[in-house]
Amino acid sequence: MIWVAIFFSQIVFNILKVLEIRYTYEQNIPKLLFNSIWMGLASLASMFWSLDELLKGNWFVVPVYVFGNLVGKYLGMCVDTDKRHPFSFLSGE
Repeated sequence: MIWVAIFFSQIVFNILKVLEIRYTYEQNIPKLLFNSIWMGLASLASMFWSLDELLKGNWFVVPVYVFGNLVGKYLGMCVDTDKRHPFSFLSGE
């Protein structure tokens, strides 16, 4: 079950990372700062769960982490910048 949490936290982190790059390019400081908060939390959760599993000797977490990374990057690149981003409910948009 922890693998699902790692997978989805990696997806969220990578979508937010792509959005961070877009907001930096657009020089949209309020969205960039708010996005950075959620990106840091997603990163912290993902790293904590992944390292915990690795220290327990569970090496299956490595492909789950990497695959979540790839899916997140793909989904982040598919987000239309003219529409609301997938986590707009967090910023009240």
